[in-house]
Amino acid sequence: MGGAGDDGFEEARQPGFAAGETLDSYESLQRLVLTSYGYRCALTGESFAPVSGLLHPRLDVVAIRPRIHGGPLSIANYLPMVGELVDAFEHGTILVEDDYRIVVPNTDLLDPAHRIRLRSALHVPAEHLFRPGAAYLAYHRRFVLGR
Repeated sequence: MGGAGDDGFEEARQPGFAAGETLDSYESLQRLVLTSYGYRCALTGESFAPVSGLLHPRLDVVAIRPRIHGGPLSIANYLPMVGELVDAFEHGTILVEDDYRIVVPNTDLLDPAHRIRLRSALHVPAEHLFRPGAAYLAYHRRFVLGR
């Protein structure tokens, strides 16, 4: 939180944005994730055309360990995924093992149309440094299953 100004209003920090991180840092990371994954959804493998703007109309870049929970602004902590699967991932309906296998613990909670789109394992970049970190995947499993 910032201090109160002369007008009595305070500046609140936006959740998910770390102090000292610039918007350019987030934009650069978003571009790096989309490019590294070849504009493909990590969960389905579906491929999409690149876009010139920052936001992609079909792919979201999602934190495995959210920034608000201490997740770093690192490519190993982010996955590109189609918008329809973001909530399922964030709420633990879709989990990812350390070996990148995709797991749906309770198939009744995932729309069958979405379930058939899932790969058996994540689509990951060829470059090992850009692949999801095992510690972030483990945190995601513990966090969403422990709610």
